[in-house]
Amino acid sequence: MCGRFAFGVRLDQALVNVDVMTDIDPEPTWNIAPTDAHPILTMDEGEMHLSLGRWGFTSSHRMRKAPINARIETAAEKPVFRRSMRTARMAAPATGWYEWLASPVGRHPYHHALTSGETMWLAGLLHPEGLEGFALLTQDATASIAHVHPRMPVVLSSNDLHAWLAEGRVPEAPEVVAWAVSMMVNRTNEDGPHLCDPIPTLF
Repeated sequence: MCGRFAFGVRLDQALVNVDVMTDIDPEPTWNIAPTDAHPILTMDEGEMHLSLGRWGFTSSHRMRKAPINARIETAAEKPVFRRSMRTARMAAPATGWYEWLASPVGRHPYHHALTSGETMWLAGLLHPEGLEGFALLTQDATASIAHVHPRMPVVLSSNDLHAWLAEGRVPEAPEVVAWAVSMMVNRTNEDGPHLCDPIPTLF
């Protein structure tokens, strides 16, 4: 599962080890929600390309309910995703993502990041009509974060991008750490690096 994610660096930092040129230069953001626009990496005839996509597996800009995640274990078989698994794979740069832990006092947000602190790429699928709306792929969570949620995004490093985009191959899940953050992340209009700051928690 992935309900929100963050991209708290400049795009050129994420592209240091990626052979692609772009004039896209979005501001860092720490609270990317469904229907938001975000840079996406694709491949066409062996060349990587960067463009803007919209989080939500739909071919239009209309605000309507659309899948935001797809299970990698079944996406190739699901009628809604199987064409995209063959021909419309993508990856979105991120510095982390949020998931919510169910506790006796309600659901509390946790921020997840690579233990290395490096920028990651989230594997996903573009809608085959329009090639703009995307869904992020998910897999079983690693043991270190499964207490927060049993699912996590399919995370790639820059070295994994070609194998995913060209052939649909993904690596083993990397080492991830999670920590409790403020409930302010629940508000989609709230943004800033403070959303990723750890807070004390009893759970």
